[in-house]
Amino acid sequence: MKLTYLTGLTLLTKNICKGITRKAAGLCALAAVAGLSACDPLGIEPTSEVFEDQFWTNQQLARSYVNQFYTWAPATANDAFTAEQWSDNAVGNDETDWTTYRQTSFTYRQYDALTEIDGFSAPWGNQYKKIRAVNLGIKRLADVPDQTPETTNQLLAECYFFRAWLYFELEQYWGAVPYIDEVLTIFDETMLPQMNREELFDKMLADCEKSIELFTASGVKPQIGLVNVDAVRVIKSRIALYAACAADASKSGLYERLNGGEKTKALFRFTKPAFDYYMIAYNAVKPVIGKYTLDENYAHLFNSYEGHKTSEAIWPMMFNKDNRSGFNPANRHAPVGKYYGSSTDFDKSWGVRGSAYPTQDLVDCYYQQDEADGQWKQWWKTKQARDMNVTVNGDVIEGRSVNYTDMYRNRDKRFYATILYDSAYYAGKEKEMYLIGTWIDNSRPKETEKYSALHTGYRDSEELNMPVKYPSSNTTTGYYPAKYIQGTFNEDGTLNTTQTSISYYMVRYAEALLNYAEACIKTGNAGAEDAINEIRHRARLDDFDAAVVGHDLWEEYKLQRRIEFAYEVPSHRYYDLLRWSEAEGKTTIDELNQGPRAMFIFRKGIESEKVGENGYPVEPGDAGYFTPYFETKRLTFSRYAKKFDDGAYYFLPFSQTTLQNERELVQNPGWEGKTRQ
Repeated sequence: MKLTYLTGLTLLTKNICKGITRKAAGLCALAAVAGLSACDPLGIEPTSEVFEDQFWTNQQLARSYVNQFYTWAPATANDAFTAEQWSDNAVGNDETDWTTYRQTSFTYRQYDALTEIDGFSAPWGNQYKKIRAVNLGIKRLADVPDQTPETTNQLLAECYFFRAWLYFELEQYWGAVPYIDEVLTIFDETMLPQMNREELFDKMLADCEKSIELFTASGVKPQIGLVNVDAVRVIKSRIALYAACAADASKSGLYERLNGGEKTKALFRFTKPAFDYYMIAYNAVKPVIGKYTLDENYAHLFNSYEGHKTSEAIWPMMFNKDNRSGFNPANRHAPVGKYYGSSTDFDKSWGVRGSAYPTQDLVDCYYQQDEADGQWKQWWKTKQARDMNVTVNGDVIEGRSVNYTDMYRNRDKRFYATILYDSAYYAGKEKEMYLIGTWIDNSRPKETEKYSALHTGYRDSEELNMPVKYPSSNTTTGYYPAKYIQGTFNEDGTLNTTQTSISYYMVRYAEALLNYAEACIKTGNAGAEDAINEIRHRARLDDFDAAVVGHDLWEEYKLQRRIEFAYEVPSHRYYDLLRWSEAEGKTTIDELNQGPRAMFIFRKGIESEKVGENGYPVEPGDAGYFTPYFETKRLTFSRYAKKFDDGAYYFLPFSQTTLQNERELVQNPGWEGKTRQ
C-alpha cells in the first residue's frame, strides 16, 4: 500500500458557519478536506481550479479553512495517555483483547509508517496531507478579495505556525524527512529525498519567526483557543531546545556509530553548535516571561470547567460533548469493580475499561514536607518515613506502620491533582463510595487476595507478578491518574462518564518558564533558578536548595519538568528523555529500558465475598490482624517491560517495503537489517 496525500477541497458549505461560537472558534472543522488515493509517496490528483477560485473569494470560508487546522491534535494527544505509557511515568493495564494499553509493539518498534498497532498510528501520510493544506493556505489566503491586511496577516501567521508544528511532529518520529513548502501539482516530482536534520530544524524555526512577524503586524488579538504570538514563541523555544540536543548528538558522533550508510549519516549531521540553538530558545521565550502568571491552584487547570480562562493558559484546547469530543479521561481512568458503601445486593461495576497507571517512579518525584524541620525533600528521607520504619535498598523501599498512608501526607500540591492513591477519593469527592483502596491481603497467598481492597488489580490473581486479566481494569501499580477526572455517580450508583467541559493545553505559561530555565542553564544566562522557584512556589515548595534534595539545579529542572507536565497532552516526558539522552550520546536510556515500579501495600481484609462487606480491612484486635506493611518493586511481567538498549530506537524505522517503493528514502540510523518486512 502506498501513501495518500491531500489532493483537493471538498466543501460542506451548508455547514460552514454551523457551531461557531466566540470562545470555540477554531475548535470545530468548518471546512472539510478530502484525500484521494495516489500512486507515489507524495502523490496528488488534479483539482478543479474553478472550484478553488470560487472558494478563495469568500472571507468567511478563508477563516473556516484555517479553522480546520485546530482539529489536528498531536498523534499522542488522547485520553489513553499513549506517550505517557511509552515513558516511565505510566504503564497500561493488561487487557487481553484490547491493545490500547499494551505498548509492547511500540516498545520494540514492531511497526512501520503505514501500520497502526497498539492504538497508535505514526503521523506519516496524514501529516503530508495536512502540510499540503497549509501550503495551499499560504499560497491563496493573501489573495482573498476585500480582506483586511490585519486579517490576512493573522491567517498567514497561523498557517506558518502550523507548518512548523507539523514538521516538528514528523521530526520527533523520524528525524530527517522530506520537506515540502509549496503546493505540488501532478507535473511535479514527488519522489523526494529526506532533508538534512539541521536544515529541517532551521526551516521550522524560520516558519515560527515568520509567524511571529505576521502576528505582530496583524495587531489582532486571537480568540480563546486560537494560536497567538506568545504560543508561537514558546513552541519556537521548544523546537530550538530539541535542535540543540540534536546538535549535541551530532557532536558526540552518536549517529556516526550506528549502522547505516554515508547518506544516512549525512542526514543527521549538524554544522552549527548546540549553543546557537539554546540562544534561539532563550531569545524566543524571553518576551513571554512575566507576561502571564501561574494559576495558584494547579488542579484548577485540569479539573475545572473553566481551566481555559486561567491566567496561565496561552493556547488551551477545549472539549465538551456538544462542540468537540474525543478527550474524556473519566471514561477510561477509573477503577472497575464494586463500590465502597454499596448495599449488599448492589453489584454494578464502574462501567469503564482501561487505564494508564502512574508508576512509583513518578510518585517518588513528588517532595514531602518533613514534619521535623519543615523542609521539602524526598519522602523516604522525612520524619514520617522514619516513623514508618522505612528502609531503602536500591529500587526497593519498605516500611511497616498502622499509619502507612502518612507517606502520602503533605506532598507537593501537584501530587494530589495528578495521582490517586490508596485512601484517596476519586474525583476529589470525599464520600465513602468514591474511596480508592489498593491494598492487598496476602495473609495466605493465593487464597486471601480475593479479600483485598476493591480497586487493586491483584485482588483475584494467583501471584503478585501477574495481575488480573479482563474484565478487570484495576491498577497494577497501586495508583490511578487524577488529572482531568471529573467523574460523578448517577442516582443509580453507576459512574457518569459523559464528556465534560475540560481543557488540555497545547501551551501554558509553565512551559515558558521551564523552557526559559533550560535555555538559561545551557547558555549561562541568569534566571534559571528564579524560573524553577516560581514553579516550585506554586506547588507550595520553598526555594530550591541542593543541600536538602541532594542534586544540582539541572537535575532539579528535569525533575520539576517531569512533575509539572505528568499526564498532560501533548506529552513531554517521553520526548524529553529521548532528547536529553540523545544530547549525551547514550545508546541505552535506563528509564526506558526496564519495567515500571509499583507500590504494594499489604494488610488483612475482612473475609467476606458479599458486596458491601468485602474490600474492607479488619480492625486492630480482630482475628488475623497484622500491622500493615508496604514495599515497592519493579514489575517483571513481560508486557510491562520497556526496552531502549539501542541507539536506533531514537527514531522509527521504515519497512523494507516502504524503502523499496519510495526510492529516495533511506533507512534511519541503526535500523539496517532490523526493519519489519
